[in-house]
Amino acid sequence: MTVLLLFAVFIVLLIIGVPISFAMGLSAVAIIVGWPGVPLLILPQRFFSSLDSFPLLAIPLFILAGNLMNVSGITHAIVRFATALVGHIRGGLGQVNILTSLMFSGISGSAAADVAAIGSMLLPAMKREGYKPESAVVITAASAILGPIIPPSLLMVLYGAMTGLSIGTLFLAGILPGLVIAGLLMAFTWWKADELGGKRHERAGFSEILVSLKQAAPALVLPLLIIGGIQSGIFTATEAGILAVIYALIYGVFTGQLRFTNTWHFFRESAIATSSILIILGGAALFSWIIAREGFPAQLAAALTSLTDNRFIALGLIVVALLALGMFVETISALILVTPMLAPIGAAYGIDPIHFAIVTIISVLLGSITPPVAIILLLACRIANVSYARVLRPFLPYFGIILAGLIAITYLPQITLFIPNFLTR
Repeated sequence: MTVLLLFAVFIVLLIIGVPISFAMGLSAVAIIVGWPGVPLLILPQRFFSSLDSFPLLAIPLFILAGNLMNVSGITHAIVRFATALVGHIRGGLGQVNILTSLMFSGISGSAAADVAAIGSMLLPAMKREGYKPESAVVITAASAILGPIIPPSLLMVLYGAMTGLSIGTLFLAGILPGLVIAGLLMAFTWWKADELGGKRHERAGFSEILVSLKQAAPALVLPLLIIGGIQSGIFTATEAGILAVIYALIYGVFTGQLRFTNTWHFFRESAIATSSILIILGGAALFSWIIAREGFPAQLAAALTSLTDNRFIALGLIVVALLALGMFVETISALILVTPMLAPIGAAYGIDPIHFAIVTIISVLLGSITPPVAIILLLACRIANVSYARVLRPFLPYFGIILAGLIAITYLPQITLFIPNFLTR
């Protein structure tokens, strides 16, 4: 009864327009205030204890490093390298867009950052080269989903901090799924190139590839340093974030793009972004404490196992639920909301926790580019100055391609587990 009342208050707050970060916290406060025998002191205790986590320190650090690397001109270098590698393939700049997102993901860890950085540069160029505006927007939004899958990923840091799973192992587990989705997107773009309207570039010579690689190398080396350092035990994920910030600062100063004025701006923006995440985490901690105290995860797992004892059917049902949730709730908020409830269910079915984590993250991400909310799609439309209604129909095939990738990742666990198992033998 208490959990039903909690969700009822939560839904009412969402309906009247309260942001989800406050809705989770306020609904929990309403329940606790009227809960006999529960001291109000539990509110600040639970709120702040959820934030007293060393792994969570990696979040502001990775956000700041991504912002600093982006302003340092690294986006242009990556685009040039991607153009040299795949610009001559059918689809031209569409292929470049996807490959750039794949490489840029290792720096930003954010879908929104990918759209903002890559879209502002490639969307105008794609339209100039003959791409239909709506096609350019769709490719940019679809490939941006790679940002939180390819390490380092803010969502994986959050999931690891909430569940105690190794963040380094989660990073490794995201590599192959990200490559699979990128490969499917590139193959579809190649197949539909004539309809999309893009044209090929001339094949780059070996010297051009080397020159562009030299310019992009500082960005491409960073994720290797982060993952290699974490997995080898040299430093933790949080210490890797410190390394990433120092690396980004040195690179920005070396290229002459970072000055005190704009550097201060990015410190401020990173602090604001981090604060919003921490507010969500604090509210979710109160929300999750009530759910856990009432034994709701165990009840939910029992209800699901009563429907089916087949783990594959259960996974399918969970994926559908997450896709529906992601359509209406922002990605970080959705992940924080469902992780305490779903992680025990995955364990009850004997699903590998790393595999379950990656499936959960990608499912929520796919929901974030699904109408009606589709924040990433809306952002790409705004950058390209294209009507949202125009992109919905051409977006459907790309949604289907990513969904096919998610299904493969869900039911072929080795896609997720191959690299972590291979490197930890």
